Amino acid sequence: MTEKYFLYIDILNFANLVKSNSRKVNMLYKIIDSLNVHQHPNFNTIVFSDTILVYTDIGHVDPKYFVMYACEFAQDLQHRLIGQHIFFRAILVFGKFNHYHLKHIECFYGQALIDAYFQEKDIPAIGLFIDNTCNKNNDIFPTERFNDNLSFVYLNQSLERLQSDTGGTLPIVDPFLLEETEAYWEILWDIKQLQDIHYYMNQDPNPIVRTKHLTTWHLFRRRYQKILDKLEADNFSPNVICNKVDWSERIKLFKNEIKYFSNI
Repeated sequence: MTEKYFLYIDILNFANLVKSNSRKVNMLYKIIDSLNVHQHPNFNTIVFSDTILVYTDIGHVDPKYFVMYACEFAQDLQHRLIGQHIFFRAILVFGKFNHYHLKHIECFYGQALIDAYFQEKDIPAIGLFIDNTCNKNNDIFPTERFNDNLSFVYLNQSLERLQSDTGGTLPIVDPFLLEETEAYWEILWDIKQLQDIHYYMNQDPNPIVRTKHLTTWHLFRRRYQKILDKLEADNFSPNVICNKVDWSERIKLFKNEIKYFSNI
């Protein structure tokens, strides 16, 4: 059994989804089937029920390469699920894992799977978390310490760029910055994700679900406090970002993409 970088993704509230909306379950599986990870020759993917496993052998490639791509795979899933009211919790670990095929069955097991399973279940939040070993090889995505072994990974690159450029001081005075910076094209997706987290932390009838979203909201607020406070105060209007641009065309594209994935 060899050591591998191992991404464990748990689709949340899957049992209720199966009971209430089989069409949406089919949509979810088609989204998973369309993820970029399947196009990458160095990664292997296993999907069963509400769980997605992505792993890679270490080989002779820079571990920073693997950690970056693993985070990007979680980012890809996050992007495609925005607006679908489906959330996941994921954990990226490093450890021993075996996967092979017999004549009739597929076999996979290992300490990495066990560690990821038990650690993930104890996290009262959503999104991607990374263990200390993997985080040492992460130089792309910002993180926030969550507990002794795990950190929360900030996957929202448009939000991160906005924070870097403005320090959270909004609105942007010069609309040219917004129009000419490609990183801002997906800011509407980030705003929608924050809006959904805010809704579920306040409105979901299940206190466990409210707690998960509340914890996640506070993790985002630690890094983007000024931005989140302004969005919350103005009902998540993109005009908070810049009130000197016409958002209508971008909103149209944004809604069309959400509709595309809902009908995939």
